[in-house]
This record gives sequence, C-alpha cells and structure tokens, in this order.
Amino acid sequence: MTNETIAAIATPHGTGGISIIRISGPDSVVVADRVFRAKNGKPLEEAASHTIHYGFIYDGNHVVDEVLISVMLAPNTFTRENTVEINCHGGLVVTEAVLACVLKNGAALAAPGEFTKRAFLNGRLDLSQAEAVIDVIHSPSSLALSAAANQLGGALSDEINQIRDVVLEVLAKINANLDYPEEDVDEYEPGSLLKDLTKVQDGLNSLLATANRGRLIRDGIDTVICGKPNVGKSSVLNLLARESRAIVTDIAGTTRDVIEERVTLNGIVLNVFDTAGIRQTEDRIESLGIDKSKKYIEKAGLVLFVVDGSQDITQEDLDIFETIRDKNVIVLLNKCDLNCIKTGGAFDGADAVAISAKTGEGLTALTNKIEEKFQLGVLSAENRAVLTNLRHKEAAHNALAAVSRAAAALNAQVPYDLVSIDITDCAAHLGEITGKTVSEEVVDKIFARFCLGK
Repeated sequence: MTNETIAAIATPHGTGGISIIRISGPDSVVVADRVFRAKNGKPLEEAASHTIHYGFIYDGNHVVDEVLISVMLAPNTFTRENTVEINCHGGLVVTEAVLACVLKNGAALAAPGEFTKRAFLNGRLDLSQAEAVIDVIHSPSSLALSAAANQLGGALSDEINQIRDVVLEVLAKINANLDYPEEDVDEYEPGSLLKDLTKVQDGLNSLLATANRGRLIRDGIDTVICGKPNVGKSSVLNLLARESRAIVTDIAGTTRDVIEERVTLNGIVLNVFDTAGIRQTEDRIESLGIDKSKKYIEKAGLVLFVVDGSQDITQEDLDIFETIRDKNVIVLLNKCDLNCIKTGGAFDGADAVAISAKTGEGLTALTNKIEEKFQLGVLSAENRAVLTNLRHKEAAHNALAAVSRAAAALNAQVPYDLVSIDITDCAAHLGEITGKTVSEEVVDKIFARFCLGK
C-alpha cells in the first residue's frame, strides 16, 4: 500500500451549490493545513476527529474560497486513512482552483477509483462490496439500488464466506486425516465428506439461481414492441417513456428503423425497442427496417405485441403472433378507450392486457403483468444476496464445477489427496468474489471502471 497522500474532486463536475475535494493519506491534515486558515485561527492538526471547521482556502496570500473542512482521522474513515474533505462553492473554476492548491501543497491527483481501492486494500471493504459502490452510483432503478445496497452492506460477502468456511473446514479435516493418520484424529468418512460437499453445492446452486434475475435487475429487460403497421406501437413507446419519443401518424410504415429508450416501471428497467411494423412491402427501406425488427425480436427478453383492440383480429396479426409465440410475450390490446375492445383469446392463451396508449389506461395492469412474469421484486423483498455481476457469476459457476468434480471423484473412490485438489480450487474461486484470492491485474481492472474522486 502506498503512503502517498491523494486528492480529487469527489462531486460531479459542473455548477452547483457545493463541491467536495477529498484528500486521503497520512499527510492529509498536513496538506490541508498548508492551504486552510480557520476563522478561529487554530490549525487543523489540533482538531479532533470527525469535526467541521470554517475558514478560507489560500493560494499563498490570495484568498481562493470560503469553505467548510471536515477532518476525519484513521481508522474510522472510508479509506481507513486520515481523510479531509473540503466543502467549497460549486463552480467549475473555484473547484479546480481549490484542488490545484491542494495538489501544489503535497497531494497527488488520485486515479479513478483510488479511494475505494484503498478502502479495499486497507480492509474497510471486500472486493464485492467495493464493486457495489459503483453499482449504487449507477443504479438505474429502485430494485437495482436495493440489490446494490444489499451487496454493499455485505449480503453477498456473508453468503460467500459461509460457503467458503465449509470448504475450508472440509480441507482442514482432509489434511488432518492425511497428515496424522496414526494420531487420535476423528476419521473423516467418505459419507460425511460427501454430505459436506453437497452442502456446498446446494449453497452455490441457490446463489446461481438468482443470477438471471439479478442481471435483469442491473441491466434491464430487453423489450421489443412489435406488431403490424398502424396499431399504435410508437404510441405505446411514448406512453412508456412518458414523452413523445417516436413520431406518430396514421400513415402505415412511418417507423422504419428501431427506436431505443430506457424506461422504468415500478422499479423494473425496460430497454425498449420500438420496431417497424411487420408486413409485406415493396418499399426497400421499409423492408430493411422490418428485417431489423425480426432480429431484435429474436434476442428480446420480452415482446410487447401490439394489436388494434378496437378492430377484429386479422390474419396478419395471427401470422405475426405465430412467429413470436415461443417468446416471452404480452399481447397489448390497444385503444381500449374506444369501449369496443376485443379479447385476446385469439392468441392461444398468451398473456393479454387492454391498454390505451392515448389515455394511459391499462399501464398499471401492464406493469403488474411484467412484475408477475419476472418476479424481480421477490429477490429485493427477501433482502438476500443476488448475483448481478458477471464476474461473480463466473466465479461461483467455477466454484460449483470444482466441488462437483470433487464429489464425482469421491464417488469414484479417488484418494482424498487428489479429491482435495478440486476442493482447493473451489475455495480459490469463492475467494475471487470477495478478493481473498484475486490477482492484482483483476483488482486494477475493476477499479479502472470507477470515476475520479470515488
């Protein structure tokens, strides 16, 4: 761990009421004292921890800004180092000027994510918690925030550590039996070993079962709006986006390319793609748009199939439905405000919701139907660990593969010393999640994703 004192702007760049310059490291208070003059004349080196001081930042004899300074002494800080935070006025020029003074007086400019990296290296956070910091910052919805906050609070770490503790206990028992065969050590019967390995498998399977929904919570559900021309697809997009995102006319074929929009419905993120109306056409440009529509439908996690509910279902509607029936489909019977809505029974038991893209009627019912299909809120309500990170999923999957190999070897009566190789691999893969057995290269790559000042 470097002894260098670092500094950076911790708030977003731009104009606002307040900006914060964060300083961390052994000389944080010394550096701050070189640029700060308190109104009461006392140096910051005499300040108690977790106190706030009023005064001015000076560049030589020139006043730069009027500020409040927070002094927080190790180890009770985010980085577990001495930390000073300067609260200055929020203009671009003044914030940069205050930072320049700090850098000129002994601090080095922090790299992206370096404060959180120091928190990890100093034992304040494990690696999964450190990764959760950026997930909290970039949470696209309340569900994503809840999952990230649980991870930051240690929910995933606790679950991984519990499983890893079982693995380490298994290794300790195996090694005791191998190293001291003549001593008074309880024999570790194959049946007991297999029972412990099964416990590890069950824990990992339970955790991995959250991965698909965890990914949807974090990244959103890729959702395609499709249907024949002029049934109100673009109006549905505008309803979901709560703005006029797409051009709406009564001319068939208006939408010729895919329009993308990210929307949130009751905490669920939808990555919505409004596609060209599907029909037979001689128009080459429209035909290209239709081909693109079909490609998006193939990859979609959810298809909102829009039909004109005020009219009889046509063969064209049925033909389109036939191409998407194996997808996760919700039929939207649009134009229910016309009071002549047809039923969705023609679509072979598919989920159907009557809506009006014009008035917004039925939007709550659609939201409830999506919640029912994906059950994303259940994970949040249980307040349990959720795998939202691909790195964590891969490590857990590798750990499961390793312990499964060990169980298979045990069943094949392979000697304990060989079985222990895969069990050791399992422990290593679990340690990758929390950072106990991760390479420096991986750590650097993770923190490179962070912004300056965090």
